[in-house]
Amino acid sequence: MKRPQILVLHGWSLSADRYSPLIQELSHLGYSVYAPDLPGFGKAKAPIYPFTLGDYADFLHSYIKENNITTPILIGHSFGGRIIIKYVTSHGTDVKAIILCGTPGFTPIKKSKLIASLVLAKIGGFIFSLPGLSTFEEKIRGWFYYVIGARDFYRAQGSMRQTFKNIVSEKLEKNMKNIRIPTLLIWGEEDVIVPVKIAERMKETIPNAKLVILPHGKHSVIIDDPEAFVKEVCSFL
Repeated sequence: MKRPQILVLHGWSLSADRYSPLIQELSHLGYSVYAPDLPGFGKAKAPIYPFTLGDYADFLHSYIKENNITTPILIGHSFGGRIIIKYVTSHGTDVKAIILCGTPGFTPIKKSKLIASLVLAKIGGFIFSLPGLSTFEEKIRGWFYYVIGARDFYRAQGSMRQTFKNIVSEKLEKNMKNIRIPTLLIWGEEDVIVPVKIAERMKETIPNAKLVILPHGKHSVIIDDPEAFVKEVCSFL
């Protein structure tokens, strides 16, 4: 029996190369695995204009068509999972199942922290233009974003900074409620970036979703422990 094709979408600030151990595990089991670099990451050029989640979903749609991928299983880590949620509820697809890991279906960043990061971005230019402060700009900005938990926003450059704002500001609750294909949520027990409580809330929102929590796993459990991850994937399929 021919195994279905699998497409892996990486997390923010990462690239497909980081998922080589996962890809190898799946390939050894006979799956055909695809893992593109998303626009703005890895070897893929940053978009000329800021992308939205819809733009990334369109990219995924084009990639699937160009590679003649049919009835795939989609695996999304963190940001990659948000693209998948958008894709399966905005495009007419033949996706067989989706598997999400550490995906912020609901934002784990408190609204106050998000607002603080956006405000700093607007007033930062003025503040750091003051005499004596420009020398310490990078250190002060880095410390502030670390404290509020928005380091990805701080690290983003050019069009990717507005892209990040577009991505985290889009709400996906309605999309999750409209998912009608088998869904597996695999979470690291010790994920502090997107805590298990987010996964539990997603399980209650996505119809008939299944949640598996990997003991001692962190946000990067899909990369750190591909054997345990693939074991759960195979059990689910």
